[in-house]
Amino acid sequence: MRLIRLTGYCRPMRNSESNSDQPFAGTYRSSDEILANPRFPDALTAFIEAVLRLYEDDPLLTRLLLEAGRQVMFSIIICLHVRYKEADRATWPTMSLLQQSMTQFGLSSPRRIEALVARLIRFGFLKSVAAKSDRRFHILTPTAKMVAHDLDWLAAHYLPLHVMFPDDRYAPAIKRDPSFQRTQRLAAISFFGRGAELLASNQAVMLFLSRDAGVMILMKLIQMADAGDGKSPTRLSYDDIGSRFGVSRTHVRKILQDAEQAGLVHLSGRGGRLVELMPSVRQAFARFVADSMSGHDLLFQIATKQMTD
Repeated sequence: MRLIRLTGYCRPMRNSESNSDQPFAGTYRSSDEILANPRFPDALTAFIEAVLRLYEDDPLLTRLLLEAGRQVMFSIIICLHVRYKEADRATWPTMSLLQQSMTQFGLSSPRRIEALVARLIRFGFLKSVAAKSDRRFHILTPTAKMVAHDLDWLAAHYLPLHVMFPDDRYAPAIKRDPSFQRTQRLAAISFFGRGAELLASNQAVMLFLSRDAGVMILMKLIQMADAGDGKSPTRLSYDDIGSRFGVSRTHVRKILQDAEQAGLVHLSGRGGRLVELMPSVRQAFARFVADSMSGHDLLFQIATKQMTD
């Protein structure tokens, strides 16, 4: 199998940030390599099932996290906190630093970020704690609940790589190893720009990601379509999908109407209640997952190297 040689990273961090600013030499798999792998369909199915298990029938968790800006912010908070050193103010994960880190993604305004942080605090995922050395500043501190969900999220996103390459190399992620979580999240800080590029380059999937529960609706439709006989185009009713993820049927219909205008689905039946997934949306989602897998593989190589050095 051909692998990409990695000789650097996107941008160097300040000396105060972490030792991940040392040049990394390793290998990781490209999106094209992943898409061409004969195990990719199984990996894609495993990923969809894992994410659905994590969020389906949990409307609160879905509405709290499953929209691009919210999910990115959740991950950034975790990343910034693992880098936090009380003696180094540049690493303090304050609201200001969070807003600064979110800027490159272009997904949320400063006011919206404040509102989303307030919701995470309200539902027990986050605390705002005064800094020990200067109580004028408040440190955004993940709770055990938030850390546990991040471990589940990492396990779900490394599962397709594990399915594709079943040799236990991804065991630390699949087994929810806290040491791997910390090292991976620390390494990820240097790649926020890469994450923003990944989202920007997958506009078809962003149509779903940018809406409440949108990507879950897409994944559920893909799962339902794959459960068909595969002999003819599958027309699916989306009547009960919204209730699974805490959104209204009107919300689901509006997402799908916008997707139809983009050529991603075809609606038919009375009131457009039946949806058929076009090949373009499947191809776009597969590319998005492959891009994500490539990025996760890159971070895995960096994290495991740092854990063994």
